[in-house]
Amino acid sequence: MEKANQLKRAITKLNDTETKSLLFQLFLQAEMNEPTQFVKDLNKMKHSLMALSPVPHTQTVHIVFGDSTAGSLRVAFHDTAYKETEEVLVLPDNFSVGPVKNLHTKEGIQARFQWLKDRFQDAINERDAYMHGMMEAIENIKTIPPYQDIVVWTGNNAHEQTGLRLVLALLKDKWNTIFILNTFSAFHELYTYPVLAEEDYPQISSQLCSDELLLIYEQYDMRPVQIAKRETLCQEGWNMLLEESSSMLSDEPYLIRTWEDNELWHNTNIDGDDDFIIACAKRMHAEEETLDFIKAARVIGEVCGHMEQYRGIEWMEYRLRCLIEQGTFEYEGDLKAMRLYQVKLSV
Repeated sequence: MEKANQLKRAITKLNDTETKSLLFQLFLQAEMNEPTQFVKDLNKMKHSLMALSPVPHTQTVHIVFGDSTAGSLRVAFHDTAYKETEEVLVLPDNFSVGPVKNLHTKEGIQARFQWLKDRFQDAINERDAYMHGMMEAIENIKTIPPYQDIVVWTGNNAHEQTGLRLVLALLKDKWNTIFILNTFSAFHELYTYPVLAEEDYPQISSQLCSDELLLIYEQYDMRPVQIAKRETLCQEGWNMLLEESSSMLSDEPYLIRTWEDNELWHNTNIDGDDDFIIACAKRMHAEEETLDFIKAARVIGEVCGHMEQYRGIEWMEYRLRCLIEQGTFEYEGDLKAMRLYQVKLSV
């Protein structure tokens, strides 16, 4: 594989004149020489080209979604030979919620992060840092050299499946060999945990430790994504980037994404998780046989721990605050941070 990549690097460095000359020589030698001699000449030409393109340190680029997964993968590679040959690029965001229209542009990134900043409780500097991290990651993806292999890490959740499609849209015109590594499929192929499979574990790649990620990368049988599948996923990604409206009759953008029956679904129902939050709070009150206040972090932990879909802590805490505004929950404390307030269902 590395020799093929080295040859690819050398060819991409040729200008138009050099490429035409090389092609002419190939046809001429094929016409004039015996097959055996032609193969010898072809090999000489190949070795000459490869000598012009030394093997780079980075051979494979890994694209992951979320800082937690990126950190674990970097730790996995740190004390191995992969430290010199593998690069990890991270898109530091949760794509299961929020607008993604024009996310391949600076304006689209700014619009998304303004939407998030208006709803989530981060410090302003932290959210701005995420925005700049996203801009840098997208630019790095666009400029990946054609000779480097690309591994996109995903899982059975809307966040990573959305990210996969957006990345393949960004890579539309790239020559690179691309692998899709689904951590759920790989985990259950390498480990025999039927109960965990029934519980949809791991729900997201960040639930796996660095040792598990390393084992998956080394032992899971990855194959390059087929052209037809790559084109389909790429088109789905472009549809999200360019056609965010839910229908011709509505200007509402798709803001919520779910992963069901191995398909990615989009909808505009931002309060779709509210009933589940209420149900979890009712169960907690029943278990404690009281309507006393419960720490908001406990409620959110209960919700995230039992939800079939991955939404993320920030989104669920935002919906909890919306339910407080609607009068469904009472609270005491300071709503500026989840750790600072407690809630209970209104009587």
